[in-house]
Amino acid sequence: MDDEDLRALASLQDFGRVSLPIHMRRCRSLLPPSEEEEAAAEHNKGTKSIKRKQVQSLVDLCLRFVTKHFESVYMDRILSFPEAEAALIASMPSNLLHRMVVNLVKDSKRAKTKNRESRATIETLESTLQGARRDVAQLESARDWAAISRARMAEQQHVSDRLQRELDTIQTALSSTEVENQHLRAKAERAEKQLLRLEAKINSLKAEKVVLKKASTEAHRREMKLSSELLSAQKARLALSVQLGRSIRSRRQSARSGHLQGDAQLSDPSSIGGSSSHEFSENTTSSNAFTQQRHSVTCHKRPRAEGSNIPYPPSMRMEDQH
Repeated sequence: MDDEDLRALASLQDFGRVSLPIHMRRCRSLLPPSEEEEAAAEHNKGTKSIKRKQVQSLVDLCLRFVTKHFESVYMDRILSFPEAEAALIASMPSNLLHRMVVNLVKDSKRAKTKNRESRATIETLESTLQGARRDVAQLESARDWAAISRARMAEQQHVSDRLQRELDTIQTALSSTEVENQHLRAKAERAEKQLLRLEAKINSLKAEKVVLKKASTEAHRREMKLSSELLSAQKARLALSVQLGRSIRSRRQSARSGHLQGDAQLSDPSSIGGSSSHEFSENTTSSNAFTQQRHSVTCHKRPRAEGSNIPYPPSMRMEDQH
């Protein structure tokens, strides 16, 4: 603690139990003033010395008193009792009357000026009031517009939320459609590959068909050639069989003629017995049957091929009929 604090504490203890403001004032009176307080005191002294009131004269005081109560007292009296007040005014000194008139004129001018100023102020206030009313109307309209805007914004928010939900739904459907599109593209690619494989297989089958067609044409040509050869062979065989039949018939006829001659020679029953002639006839019949079986042509039926349109020759048709 400083020495000043010790002195202040001692002074407070000396004063006893007094209220704090009194202690503060006494302490401050006991303490030496600081530099700031001294500067403030000097400044206050200077202002007080500058603002000294001037002593007014008796005429000014009377004029001030008269003009102060002139409108409230004298003017009413002059209007009410003009003759009595006129005598009072006539008894006043001319200097005072002159000052009173001058002051009245000044007061009138000041009143007119104040009236003009007050009118201007009133007009300004009226214009300000009108502007304020317009501002209030604008504020009211702005408030109404703000309420309408809030309602519209709430409605737009609802619409935006609904559109957002629809957008989310559309995006979900779009994503699912994209996934399905990818699956379909994969299926299309697989189908295209399968189609290419099938086209390749079709091309190979067409090539095989061409080869098979050529082979069938060649086989048909060979079959026609073989059928023509077979027909020629059958014709030769038929001619041979006809020749053999003719030779067999000629031999039979010659054999029969020989037998008839032998029978004529042996017609005598005394020389030849009945048993020998019977045996000869049996031998002749067996020899003829053996000769016919030996020279007969064996014909086998040709199997008809499935899907073949080659007709059989007429000779084979006759054999089929027999």
